[in-house]
Amino acid sequence: MNNILGYQNQNVVVTGAASGMGAACAERLIEAGANVYALDINEISAPVTKAIKVNIMDKDSIAAAVAELPDEIFSLFNCAGVPCPPVPPYNTVMINFVGMRELTRQLLPRMVKNGSIASIASTAGMAWRTNKENVDKFLAHDTFEAADAWLQTEEGAAISADGYGFSKQCMIVYMFNVTGELAKKHIRINTICPSPTESAFSQQMEEIGLGKDVTDLFTPGNGLYADGGDMGDALVAINSNLFRFVSGCLIPVDWGYTAEITAGQRDNLMNISL
Repeated sequence: MNNILGYQNQNVVVTGAASGMGAACAERLIEAGANVYALDINEISAPVTKAIKVNIMDKDSIAAAVAELPDEIFSLFNCAGVPCPPVPPYNTVMINFVGMRELTRQLLPRMVKNGSIASIASTAGMAWRTNKENVDKFLAHDTFEAADAWLQTEEGAAISADGYGFSKQCMIVYMFNVTGELAKKHIRINTICPSPTESAFSQQMEEIGLGKDVTDLFTPGNGLYADGGDMGDALVAINSNLFRFVSGCLIPVDWGYTAEITAGQRDNLMNISL
């Protein structure tokens, strides 16, 4: 029972591991006995197996980080992300999605059989159905370079103006698109959508005037805010052997907020759906 999660002596990669959900995820994985390879542009304080500095907006930086990783990877945790505003839309989409997709692709050849990928989207990304035409248009720019170039066109800048919501919509639709392909390789992929969470991210939002008077509208019925550990634990559970037959799922980690929307008990302020 000590290795019920399946992480003992397994190599795992965590992006955004310097703070918030990524740091909490890394710490829990260390407790579970994993060899944690932590990626971030900032300093990482957790006692991980190896800390690697990476600028996920830069393809060469991603490739250099991948070169420092082991040949076999059991799990990938895509936790790196930034808010928009204050981060410009272009940077937000490059960090939250384009860099995430590139890192994932570069690591796929190293993923072991029954490996797993979990990424952090957002409740804001759950409006993907109403914007799928634009998301599909962007995803058709299939390489790092093509996506980068398109975002800098007039059309790309207009479509991605809501950098945060758009990047998370892209993450969700990307997951749906690759689930079948990855299943043939015995690799799972899932995405979580957190409810409002106390973090450096939420502090940045308060600084630009989106404080709890706004975010309270999106908390679950119990009025609670999550913390990084709540989301870190969910990610570790989802990528573990306990979820070994779960893939392609958009999983709200919101203590029922999405359920309340689905049941018509709350106003659907962001037009979200599963």
